[in-house]
Amino acid sequence: MRHLILWAIAGAALALMPFVAGRGLLVLGVEMLVLIALAQAWNLLAGYGGLLSLGHHALFGVGGYALYAISRDLGLNPYTAIPFAGLSAAALALVLAPILFRLRDVYFAVGMWVAAEILRIAVSRSDWLGGASGLPLAGARSISRDWMGSFTFWSALALALGMTAFVGWLMAGRFGLRLRALRDDEVAARSIGVGPQRIRLIVFLISAAGAGMAGAISFLSALFITPMAAFDMTWMVTTVFVCIIGGIGRLSGPILGTALYFTLRETLSFSPGATLMAVGAAAIAVMLFAPGGLAGLIDRLAQLIRQEKTA
Repeated sequence: MRHLILWAIAGAALALMPFVAGRGLLVLGVEMLVLIALAQAWNLLAGYGGLLSLGHHALFGVGGYALYAISRDLGLNPYTAIPFAGLSAAALALVLAPILFRLRDVYFAVGMWVAAEILRIAVSRSDWLGGASGLPLAGARSISRDWMGSFTFWSALALALGMTAFVGWLMAGRFGLRLRALRDDEVAARSIGVGPQRIRLIVFLISAAGAGMAGAISFLSALFITPMAAFDMTWMVTTVFVCIIGGIGRLSGPILGTALYFTLRETLSFSPGATLMAVGAAAIAVMLFAPGGLAGLIDRLAQLIRQEKTA
């Protein structure tokens, strides 16, 4: 209950940002919140489920394109179309699952990356989706220019908090125990009656829906989408780094990793390559000296403080 109250206070405080922050800070806030949501979706699949994906940027891009296509062809308001973009990404995951679930470990990761490249090529050759030139957001006419930044920020905030809360709730119950059991030892999990295919499929669909909605919100503020931007591997690399630095398989990992990533990026913005070097060095340092990431390091420090108080 104490944690829920703290989350509610933090969410309410962040919801007031559009009234006190400038446009530049709001754009940065949307980018951070989108990355948190995408990282939580990836962390659910890879950190908790043990299915390492190197192709989540495909689901991210499909969500962005679905938003544009739905708002254009069905005439929906772009904000109303965000959940449908998540469902579109989940539908793609449902199609890919029978093929990808035949693969294990690094082969699954490579399979996801190959699927992402195939999708990028297919979209770039599709006239319905604008080909290599991309698509404008047809539904932008129905959005108030004065409130667009605020509504986009609130959408990103709702998705980031919603994904974090949902993953936390999912992992706190019996489903989370089964998923961790499959990740740690599939043979032992099968012996106690855990069905791997159904659980992995559910996790894959949830992760895909979260990534799709993150992509929809990200490209909502851009008002234009292209295959190169939608299926940019940079999103995947950044997500992996954020989860490694923050702590894979920990609820607070994506949040801490995102905070450190943007701190380094904004501090070192004077040099284009300095951010990547700093993030890479931080990831290596974490893997060598703090395998649990920043979340694990904080837990260890808190434990030491408690031991000193009780001593």
